[in-house]
Order: sequence, then C-alpha cells, then structure tokens
Amino acid sequence: MHQNKLKQIFLSLILLALCGSAFALDCSKAITTPDINECASIDQKKVEAKLNKVYQRVLKSLDKPDAPLEPYSEMRKTLVAAQRAWIKFREADCDAVYQKHVSGTIRTAMYIGCMQSHAEKRIKELEDYESE
Repeated sequence: MHQNKLKQIFLSLILLALCGSAFALDCSKAITTPDINECASIDQKKVEAKLNKVYQRVLKSLDKPDAPLEPYSEMRKTLVAAQRAWIKFREADCDAVYQKHVSGTIRTAMYIGCMQSHAEKRIKELEDYESE
C-alpha cells in the first residue's frame, strides 16, 4: 500500500475521533474493528500531542545565543534534522507493519499501535535529551 493511502487512513481515523460520535464509546469494551480502530486513534492523538509538546519544549530550550562551548544554533539544527529523519523512519517502519498485516482487519490497529509505540519511545528520548 502506498504511503499516501496509509496517511489517508490514519488521518481519517483521527478525524473520526475528533468529530466524535453520536454515542459515547467505551474503549474498555470495544470489540468491533471500527471501535478498536477509533479507540486506538483516540489514544494515538493524545500521544502525538504530547510528542509535539515535548519536542517544542526541547527546541525552545535551545533558543539561546551560542556560547563558546555550547553552540545552541548547531544543536537546534541537528535536532531538527534528527526529528525529520525519525519521522521518515517511523512512517517507513509502520508502513512495513501495515503491509505485514494487510490481509487482516487488524492492519489499521497494528499501524496505529506502531505509530504510538514509536512516539512514546521518542518522547522518552527527547526528555532524556532535555535533561542531559
């Protein structure tokens, strides 16, 4: 499946979660594929928001004038490059997970789970970067 198609599915699920539904979905009791996917999307949206918040906080911490032993502008530049590379890696890795499960109804939940797992790891990495 092409990356654009996967992104469309992922964005559709996020939009579905954002729009809400006519009934309150109890994710602890989700058993149908659409409900499981919607719940996964809701959780993923929260993790993505946290990832963006942490990333922005780390970038802001590097918004300082360069010092002789602390070239903040270079640190910021390399962090931005690393984040862009990480985004590409995560998409490729999760595309591979989707393809592995493409014939089953679990494919979307597996893709979203992969995206979420990578985001959670990246949050930890960024928090560690910030505390060093």
